[in-house]
Amino acid sequence: MLKYGTKILIVARDRHIQMLLKSNLAKEGCMVDQAYDGKSSFLKTRQFDYSLVLLDAAIPYQDGLTLCSKIKKDNEVPVIVLTHNKHQMLESFQAGADDCVLKPFSSTELILRIQAIIKRYTPRRSNDSMISNREFIKLSHLIIEPSAHRILADHKPVHFSLKEYELLLYMASNPNVVLTKEHLFHVVWKQEQPKNYRRIDTHIQRIRDKLSKASTVSRNMIQTIWGIGYILRDPV
Repeated sequence: MLKYGTKILIVARDRHIQMLLKSNLAKEGCMVDQAYDGKSSFLKTRQFDYSLVLLDAAIPYQDGLTLCSKIKKDNEVPVIVLTHNKHQMLESFQAGADDCVLKPFSSTELILRIQAIIKRYTPRRSNDSMISNREFIKLSHLIIEPSAHRILADHKPVHFSLKEYELLLYMASNPNVVLTKEHLFHVVWKQEQPKNYRRIDTHIQRIRDKLSKASTVSRNMIQTIWGIGYILRDPV
């Protein structure tokens, strides 16, 4: 069984496939989001945190495999490609797909594949994690409540994506410590050897932008250490 509330993005121009997938996933308790072309789907993967993307290779305005490659370079979300072309299977994996399913497909088999991939991607977190068990993390201009995934910047609530939250939580748990990009990738993305560090820079910029809407001071707490990484400075 998939975890209730698992959020999945379906990308397909064929509305019959959309309806079929949505119906089957809803029966599993999933939250389903939908997109019908490459541009809108890529924007969604940048705005929201999905457990998985189901991508039909046949989408308008942009080749599905090009979109797959684009998503995987920008995001850690797993992608399953749906295709009717056997020759596209190898190309799908070369584009970064985590799995490829031939159409027509068995709904039961597809659900099992989704379960397996999401399980593989689920971060391994220790039950006695000191960070997650802390009731509050209080800094001069930030308050984080890990148990509720709640962040206040100068007493104003700020909403973050899952990875943005995890990144800020880790930095706030280690204030006034220079954190290398390599270390942040290892801790937050669970990657030993990242392909590039732009993902870190992009997430930091998004965190700063969101904090600035609530508090300029809290935004400036995150400082860049050029050539090394970042530090969250707390004067108190």
